[in-house]
Amino acid sequence: MKYLNILIIEDETPLAEMHAEFIKRHNSCRQVWLAGNLEQGRMMINNFKPDLIILDNYLPDGRGIELLQELSAEKYHGEVIFITAASDIDTVSEAIRCGVFDYLLKPVSYDRLEQTLVRLSHLHRVQKQTEDVSQWQVDEMFNTFARIQAKPTMPIGIDEITLKIVQDAFSDAQIGYTAEDIAKKLGLSRTTARRYLEFCAKERFLQAEIIYGKVGRPQRIYRLSTPGRIVLTD
Repeated sequence: MKYLNILIIEDETPLAEMHAEFIKRHNSCRQVWLAGNLEQGRMMINNFKPDLIILDNYLPDGRGIELLQELSAEKYHGEVIFITAASDIDTVSEAIRCGVFDYLLKPVSYDRLEQTLVRLSHLHRVQKQTEDVSQWQVDEMFNTFARIQAKPTMPIGIDEITLKIVQDAFSDAQIGYTAEDIAKKLGLSRTTARRYLEFCAKERFLQAEIIYGKVGRPQRIYRLSTPGRIVLTD
């Protein structure tokens, strides 16, 4: 897993701190810095070289899209996620042209932000697998970056890409994982990991059993139960 140094550029301090507290719960997070305007943001980018920037558009000394344009021109090595109230098509289109990883509208859904962070972690894992890639690996990288849209019958709280990542963690029916194990392995919150594991168990992709230890609370262990993958259809 790649551990990320993250810069949040947001002028509403309580909101920036909420973002930071949420992000810190993910195992992929190493360090989080806060900047309240573009000037501070540029200085911290130069000094700290963050792997990920969480960027607002409306800032006291300019627009976040201007910073994104600068980063694109300078071939910034990391990723940018917009979290902003800017819903006009011009800003959204320019952000896409500049290579923004994702664009989230305020008020932000933290479930949605978590999906974005999981996709980013997945992209990094794919990039580290090999120097030369096959067509299916290229397709996987593009789909991860662009976000596959959930199908109409996708259950609430279940994202197709996150579901695939959770499924991919199970390859041997002899090895069992707890929700905490999967959360650490994939950089999810424990609540999210449990939600996906319970869904997989309900769909009989996984089997769940209760293990009673000598000390402490009993643990729910999940193991691969079928060789196939859940297919959600229209």
